[in-house]
Amino acid sequence: MQFNAKRIPEGHSVLSQNVPVTGEKAQWLSTVGDVSCTADVDRFQTQIHLHVRYQCVVRMQCSRCLTPITQPLSGEFLLVLQEKTRSQDRRTLPEEEVDLFFDEATGDVDIAPLVFDEIVLSVPMKPLCSEQCAGIAVKNDPAIVVDLAGENPEIDPRWKALGKLRNKENR
Repeated sequence: MQFNAKRIPEGHSVLSQNVPVTGEKAQWLSTVGDVSCTADVDRFQTQIHLHVRYQCVVRMQCSRCLTPITQPLSGEFLLVLQEKTRSQDRRTLPEEEVDLFFDEATGDVDIAPLVFDEIVLSVPMKPLCSEQCAGIAVKNDPAIVVDLAGENPEIDPRWKALGKLRNKENR
């Protein structure tokens, strides 16, 4: 979400923007469409307080059965921005209370990386397609089928020495 801080009027206003997930961010997060962001903005002299809300749909894999799923995510967070100023006649906050500083000369502010960080933190660690998901169906997967009822398979000759040690211990 990008905006110009110089254009934000004193008092309360609202900003809305759709933010695409592109570049390096797309490697970490796959979304269906853009991230919808809305920010309630309160400006007082050199300070801008933002209440940011976001919504998006994320593509993931079920952690049990590995099927692709989509899940809507939403959240909100607060930010305090402050102009980098040397003037003593304006009220400023201590540095530790400010999340982001902006330069009044350009006024350009990009909070998209902060929105992206919040989204990544809200993605579930173990996403499920449903609470009743039983996991991978082993019976029908030919790559996983193991025949334990058949005859003893032929043992690789490299393992025969270990078999002799096992037989000694069993005596």
